[in-house]
This record gives sequence, structure tokens and C-alpha cells, in this order.
Amino acid sequence: MKHWIGIFFVWGWMSGLSAQPIFMDIPKTRTFELRSAEPQFDVQIHHLEAPDAFSKQAALREIKAAADAQFGVADYHALPVQRSLKTTAEDPLLLDEFGMKLVYPINGVSYALAGGTPNDNTVAFSKDSILLAAVNTRIWAWDLKTDTFHFPQQFLSLTQASGLQTSAYASDPRLLYDPVQDRWVLLFFVGNTPTTSQIVVCFSQTSDPADGWNMYTLPGNPLNNNRWSDFPSMAFTDDKLVMSINLIIPGVSWQVGFDGTVIWEMDKAAGYAGAATLPTELHHGIQYNGKWIRNLVAVNGWDGYVTTPMWASNRNFSAQNDSTFFLRRADSAVGGTHSYDIFMLLATTPYGVPPDARQPYADPSNSNYHLSTNDGRWLGAVELSNGSVHLVSTTRDFSTNRCGIYYGQIPNPWTPDSVYGHVIGHPSRDLGYPNVVAMGNEGCDEELLIAFNHASTTEKAGVSALYRANDGTLSDFITIKEGEGLVNKLSGPERWGDYFGLQTIYHDPQKVWAAGFYALLNGGNSTWFGLLQSPDSSALHVEVTAEGIGCDQTLTASVMGGVPPYTYMWNGLPGLSTESGICSGDTVELYISDARGCVDYERIYVPYLDVEAPAIFPNPSPGEALMAFDAPDAGQVEIRVLDASGRMLYQAEREVKEGRNEVQLWLGHLPQGQYVVHVLFGSHRADQSEPMELVAEKVIILPGS
Repeated sequence: MKHWIGIFFVWGWMSGLSAQPIFMDIPKTRTFELRSAEPQFDVQIHHLEAPDAFSKQAALREIKAAADAQFGVADYHALPVQRSLKTTAEDPLLLDEFGMKLVYPINGVSYALAGGTPNDNTVAFSKDSILLAAVNTRIWAWDLKTDTFHFPQQFLSLTQASGLQTSAYASDPRLLYDPVQDRWVLLFFVGNTPTTSQIVVCFSQTSDPADGWNMYTLPGNPLNNNRWSDFPSMAFTDDKLVMSINLIIPGVSWQVGFDGTVIWEMDKAAGYAGAATLPTELHHGIQYNGKWIRNLVAVNGWDGYVTTPMWASNRNFSAQNDSTFFLRRADSAVGGTHSYDIFMLLATTPYGVPPDARQPYADPSNSNYHLSTNDGRWLGAVELSNGSVHLVSTTRDFSTNRCGIYYGQIPNPWTPDSVYGHVIGHPSRDLGYPNVVAMGNEGCDEELLIAFNHASTTEKAGVSALYRANDGTLSDFITIKEGEGLVNKLSGPERWGDYFGLQTIYHDPQKVWAAGFYALLNGGNSTWFGLLQSPDSSALHVEVTAEGIGCDQTLTASVMGGVPPYTYMWNGLPGLSTESGICSGDTVELYISDARGCVDYERIYVPYLDVEAPAIFPNPSPGEALMAFDAPDAGQVEIRVLDASGRMLYQAEREVKEGRNEVQLWLGHLPQGQYVVHVLFGSHRADQSEPMELVAEKVIILPGS
């Protein structure tokens, strides 16, 4: 069932209210450089939510207790036998892993950098192999090329890095890497009252996060209605940075003090350039049936850019519910102003507020040692190249009454009808705080990586992941990191979230970096990184071979990878895997597509028979090649360069005189390998008797370039 409300910024159809966007030009606050930030005492004081009736967690614990009473509590004393959850998908591959660490300068001993309460993990990774991470109040970077710290200070507090007062309360960091512009965005909050609340948005000036950043400070009380900003979510479009923010009533818990979500859109080009003012557009008044929609999660794009801003929300405090609210920016702007459509979608499988997770204490029913799972809000969303949207959240697994992962799909966000939901549970583990990103060999893949935190009465809090294959099947769980101890910071339930860091390596999309929560031996927690790779290396690829002579030749296409059935287009016409009646000298174009819509392309030149075999010098060549030949007459010749598979790389015409001539070619820009040079005049060709070998003395080809 679909309920379409219309454009929520012109809300009159529903409630007679109007909420036009607010345009603000935000002045640049300052610029700062991370490599030159002065070391300081990183003194931070955080309220750890004492377990009293007025705490932030009290209202949520009441909701969880009511859900436990309604659906039951899992028996953690009698654990079922471990079973495989594998369907047909292979497990993702764990290529690398390490912890967020520091090195004590006096003795060189490394140790885990303590996480916050909770451990708000966010991570970004660049094509220069810089891993940038932020947790709560701190930012940390690792250079994978040199396997060293990227900042000379090892880590920086957000206030120290940005030049804010050290007494400022920084929290809830978010990082994004822009793969097209090769830039970074850092967002964090300062203050948690209407008078102190600020949203700090920082744009990197270069591809190196240690260089300069442009800082803009947005108001945390943007509607001037005595509210403060909380819980951000961000995404890129081709020209915008978009983010959602919760507005909170001061002096009460965030569970009951929520007072609407707003959407900010801002010009990222202006941010990268360090413009004097940052143009922004603030959308507000987001309601359904007169009720605020909360905790909007931004849909991110499979390649780093989403096609159009999209958001998702749900009834995150419900014991059991099937509603999702899906927001999508309208196709066109009216008078230069964008608007949003809102849809209420019903899920095929219900979700609900998750129970808290257990740790391996003697008494698993003692709530003082539980790990808090927060509520059931959407925590991650991604749009694949086929337009489908995939979402994850923490939920109650109603089959076991344990904490599990809810995985939902919206096949077509332009005509959304339902959320096709699936609960991912484990027979003995509690699972929480998931995130989801795309992965795969090519953009048309429908592969996903879902990563999350895990814990149980026998396993300390650590990091796990699973893989979704192109056919929709799931892999077994793999463990990225097992916990080392028991989290024991608070006098009540321990914090376990609030979010999980995950990013596809956009220039190598088979791989994903994950950043999750794990328990330390000293009762604390820290961040663990894992590099995961898709198990599917079968990208769609076609190779073509020729048989026959003259105009009686047949081309045969051999397909590797992809998902059958395959479709063949020869020179724009549909055909089969073979094409007949091909002549020497013909150029044939072949497009092949698979069941997913993935495409591969081959341009095949069918060579003539050899009539001469002139010498080529030098061979092997460091880059320059000389080829002598005899021309029967003066006129034009065609020069072609082919690779070892027969694919034409270069084609040009030149004037020659009758008799001995010489072709001079520069091939040093090509990778090391074997190449063939043809000189064609009329129906004849001259080429080297042996394929020339290009050596790499003057050719440097780097991986991923």
C-alpha cells in the first residue's frame, strides 16, 4: 500500500500549513590546518547518563521493558547449537585489520586509543590510501602507503583541530570522502543547549586531510524556537552536501524531547573553494499526519554520489511496526526552490525496538552489564546503480527475542510501494548498530556489505560483517574482531553505538573499509578497522576470436563472469555469440549485456594476411620503435597499433614516397607487454615479423591508475 502526501514544504493539502525553505548564507568561520595544530591537553568531560528517572536512557528502558513483557525474553542460559547461516553466497574476504592506536613517545609502546561513550565511529578513505576516522571528540588518520600515522600529533581533538575553545563540547562527528572532487567533509556538533548549539561543517582544501580546511558554523537552533541540534546524517549529490539534523527540546530526554527533523542543503563547490559565504537551504516542517518524522537517515550513492537527495525514517520507538517514511527531492525546482515528496511505505516484515545485548557475565539477566542498543531507527542506506535503495537498522528478532539486524529494500524509489524486509538474526549473538554500503567489480553489481557490532553471553563485544550477493542471497557471518574484555564504564547499561563507520573504496569498489566497536581488557572500548573484499571476482568480460580467411571469417564471443542470460549486439544489431561473413580489414563493434544490465564492449579489427615482414628496432623497446618498409608507390598509408589480443589502440594516416620508408612511434605511455604495428597500403599490410615487446624501463604503471 502506498500513501502519497505530496510536497511537504507546501503542506496545505494535509494540514493547511506552509513551510517554505529558509535560505541562509553562512559566513566562513575560519581556516585551519591539521598538520600544524598545536598539541594540547585533551581534557574532555562527558555526562555518562546516571541511571535515574530523569536520565536520557530512562524513557527508552521503559519502552524496552514493555516490549520484553509483550514478546518475551531470550533464554541466554540455554544457548542453541551454533548453525551456519550461509545460503548460497560466499563469505566476504578479510584482507587487513588493525586497531585505532597511539604510540607512547617515551618507550614506543603502542596501545589502543580509548573510544568514547558511546563509540560514534565514522570513517573515510581516499584514493591516496589515507584512512581518516573520527570517534566522538577525536580525529585520527593512518597512511596505508607508509603504514604510519598521517598526523604528526598522532591524533587531534576536534576542538583542538578546528581552533575552537578547548572548553567547547564537541560530539557526533561524521566524515565523507568525495571521490570525484578528491576532497573530504567533516561535520560535528558543539554544545547541547539552544544558546550553545552549533553545527560545524568543514571542507578540505586539498586531497590531503593534513592540509587546510574551510570551516563554516551553522546555527544549532536554526528556527530560533529554543531547540538544539543532534544526530546528523550526510550524503553527497553531484553539487550538494545534504544533511539531516534532529531538533531537541532542552531540559528533557531526547526520547521525549524530539521536536522535528530538518534538512540542510549546501553548495559543496563553495565549501571546497573556501567562499566567503556558504549558500545553504534549510527545509523544515517535516510531518506525516501531524506528527514529526524523526531520525532521517541519508541515502548514500554506490559510487559516492546519490542521484537525488533521499531520506528514510521509521517509528523507531515502536515495540512492533511496519511503517517507513521515505522522502525524495522532487524532480524539478519551482522558482529555484526544491521541494520533497513524502511516502509512507508498509514493510513486508515488522521491525521493533531491540532488546539490549548481553555480555559474558555470570548473570546475563543483570541489566547493569548489558550493552545498550538504543532504538530501532534506520542507521544506514545506500542507492545502487539500478536505483534500488537498501536500508539497515537494529531490531528485535521476534523469532528468538534477541537483538538482530533489519535489512530492507525499496526496489524503485521513484514509484515506491513497500519495504521488502528481512530480519537477520543469529542463534547466540546479539547484533547491533549496522551500516550498509555497495561493493562489487562493476557499477551494475547488486552486491552489498552489511557490517555491525556483535556480543553474546560467551563472546565479548566485537565487530562482524556479512555479504549480499548479486542474486540476493546472504553469506554467513564473519568475525572481523573479537572483543578482548568486558565493557564496564557505567553503573547501568553500557553504551554500544551510536553508529558504525563504513565506506566503499570508490576506485576499487570490490573493497570496503569498516570501523566498529570492540571491548578492551581494561573495561573500555575502542575502534577496530577491517578491510573486506567481495568474494565475487567474476566481472562481465568478453573476448572475441576469429576463424577463416578473406570474407568468410567467423567471430566468436566468449563471455566470462556476469549473470546469464547474455545479450549480443554486433554493430548495433542483435545476434548470437557468433557472427559470420566478416572480411579482412573489417572493424566490428560488439556490446554484450547480462541479466543485471552490465555491459562490456569490444572493438575488433580483423587483420589482413601478411605480405611482408619488415624489421622493427629496437625490440624489446623502452618506448620508441622504428619500423622500415618498402612502399610500392607514393601515397597514403594507414598506421595501426594493436595490443596482443588484437584490440586496436591507435590509427592514423600518413604520406609516404615510393621505396624505402621508416615509421617512428612512441609507445612509452603504454604498459609493459607485446604490441603489433601494421602499415596498410591498399589491400596489403606490412608488419613486424614478431610482436614487439615493450619493456618498462621508462613506463611506470601504478595499481589503480
